[in-house]
Amino acid sequence: MSQISKEWLIGFIEGEGNFNVILSKYNKSRSSKYLFEFYPILQFRIFFREDDLAVLEKIKETFGIGRVYKKTYEYSRSQGINARDQYAFYVTSIKELSKLKEILNSSEFHTKKKKDMEIFFRILDLKSSKQHLNQEGYNQIINLCKEMNSTHREVFKVKPANE
Repeated sequence: MSQISKEWLIGFIEGEGNFNVILSKYNKSRSSKYLFEFYPILQFRIFFREDDLAVLEKIKETFGIGRVYKKTYEYSRSQGINARDQYAFYVTSIKELSKLKEILNSSEFHTKKKKDMEIFFRILDLKSSKQHLNQEGYNQIINLCKEMNSTHREVFKVKPANE
């Protein structure tokens, strides 16, 4: 496979990429130091059919970061659902997401994915500077998540840390 151009990569991300922030219900038994109900987990990801694994490997090589995982749908198939296995390219560490930000910030996006990317990187900046550990930063993250690619974020209400 030939070298992937930055323009192709950006177009591909606009179509298939996903800037995702999971607001995970925080288990207080893991640590009593984290005071809030939800913990922000940032993920950049691209899913592809199993037969296009080479493309994801080339994207990983081009970025120089991330991991490729196989996502099996064996259970779905056992339930009679016609589902093919997939591969997923994930970038999840703060360090690698910061590198992704450097790469993508100098790129021109043309779709609504640009808004999600900008919000995602604002949340990354807040988390990188440990702002998710104080009330103001936590509230900013929750509110920014509501502006992203999901309309189902209303369940994440901003709550005071002492509740």
